[in-house]
Amino acid sequence: MDKIGVGYALVTDLEKKYVNMALDSGRLSPGSFVHKFETTFAKMHNQRYGIACNSGTSALHVGLEALKEKYKWAKDSEVLVPAITFIATSNACLHAGLKPVFVDVDSRTYNIDPNLIEEKITDKTVAIMPVHTFGQPCEMDPIVEIAKKYNLKILEDCAEAHFATYKGRPVASFSDIAGSSTYVAHTITTGIGGVITTDDTELAEISRSLVAHGRACTCETCIASNPKQVCKLRMQTEMDKRFMMVRLGYSYRIGELEGALGVAQLENKDLIMNTRKANARYLTEAFKNKIEDVIQLPYYPDYVDHSFMMYPLVVKDGAKFTKDEITHYLEKENIETRPMLPLLNQPIYKDLFGDIEKNYPVAQWINKNGFYVGCHHGLNKEALDKIIDRICTFVENHK
Repeated sequence: MDKIGVGYALVTDLEKKYVNMALDSGRLSPGSFVHKFETTFAKMHNQRYGIACNSGTSALHVGLEALKEKYKWAKDSEVLVPAITFIATSNACLHAGLKPVFVDVDSRTYNIDPNLIEEKITDKTVAIMPVHTFGQPCEMDPIVEIAKKYNLKILEDCAEAHFATYKGRPVASFSDIAGSSTYVAHTITTGIGGVITTDDTELAEISRSLVAHGRACTCETCIASNPKQVCKLRMQTEMDKRFMMVRLGYSYRIGELEGALGVAQLENKDLIMNTRKANARYLTEAFKNKIEDVIQLPYYPDYVDHSFMMYPLVVKDGAKFTKDEITHYLEKENIETRPMLPLLNQPIYKDLFGDIEKNYPVAQWINKNGFYVGCHHGLNKEALDKIIDRICTFVENHK
């Protein structure tokens, strides 16, 4: 059997058809496919505006820059981020000239712990960045309540949680602005890419400008890039507004090939998401009462719809084996594993923030004991059974 990886990109005849349509159109810069992908993705998350960009990291960076501009945040204003997340979350703060302040996470959900947020708030705090880790929505009710109490903005990091819901509402709909990733290993993919979503017209216009070098024109005609229409606003200023730059922006756009992939992926959304959830249930049912005494399985309350970008596992204290021992064994068995998003122990963060991991005991425990395996839509029953057999066999041999 080939290596059982943690990620997978579904490419059906539909993806190929739409990509070929984009190629045949002769337009590879952002056009109708990108526009359709943006608007459809936003609508699926109950938001009015979607702005496609070249990565989830860019989406977070631009989201913060847009909030910073609208609300006139001072340099080094503080943003609360979880102590377990991919480094892009806190890096986006640094790139935007903001200071990430870390909050420890819940030991079962691995998301930011709402009970620890208020103690981190200072007079410099301007926002909270909840990360829906591994596809598990955060406890948004208390986070929203805290944000309102202290007049803070919320930027959701939805990189790993497309279409997941909390109490019936999709992620990305609880915040002022949100960032998602459509990188190749994510639940739906555009190859490379990300999406900024918001209900706020001003934030959307700032974001659309920022991803395109800070251009002045962000009107619907220019957004859709319809070659049969000419923007009525373009020539009403001293220069063509498409080439008038009003802020210091970035080159963060994607093109029609990525947009075509994205449109097809959204049409295949139910197949992708339902398969992932079914695979996760299959793993959990097989592991119940077999390894739970030594390995913590994924947990989520019944009011959460988990999108399972991956399947996280944590070796419990008292087990007669270490994370390194089980992951090295699985890798030798051709089953890919990954650590559970270590952050505060990264060499660059030790240089920037010092040796602070010990101040976040849950994050430290996860860094020491946590890993994940795949549960994606590319895995068949044979692959899932191999994951189950190898993990159960290893645990049985180490009792």
